[in-house]
Amino acid sequence: MRFLRTLVACALLLGIGTLAACSGNGSSSSASASQGGSSGGGESNSATQSAAASASSGGGGDLNSLVDALKPPNSTQTSRTDANGGVFIGWESTDSVDSLKTFYEGAIPKTGMKIFSTSNTSGTYVWVFAEADGSSHGGSVTITPSTSGGVGTTVVLTATS
Repeated sequence: MRFLRTLVACALLLGIGTLAACSGNGSSSSASASQGGSSGGGESNSATQSAAASASSGGGGDLNSLVDALKPPNSTQTSRTDANGGVFIGWESTDSVDSLKTFYEGAIPKTGMKIFSTSNTSGTYVWVFAEADGSSHGGSVTITPSTSGGVGTTVVLTATS
């Protein structure tokens, strides 16, 4: 249970930091630069990103499968950070918060994960999940209305293997 509380705190801090970074004027250019200059949301770097995620998951593929299953529909990747055994990814989706809320309520259990916590504050939803109580394989998903002024949603996934 202590792990889950720590995970929630980290996810919220990282999510807030990402939202703040994405709301700045230069967010799209810095996102493109970090993805090798691709204007297609980093899709051309998917092989490199998959290799990095595979390496960070110890080659087991569990982290890759989790990321693939929890990628929001109609989205463009805005950031990605791979670390030893974990990943932090940001996306912008053209789907509404309500649509993505429905998506994640179904997608998370389909990965074999158990949702341990769901919260909603001012239209921002956060799910904390893991394989089992005390498991280190899990993470969190945060969705919030887009801060770019348009219709859409910002999604942040934090996951560990």
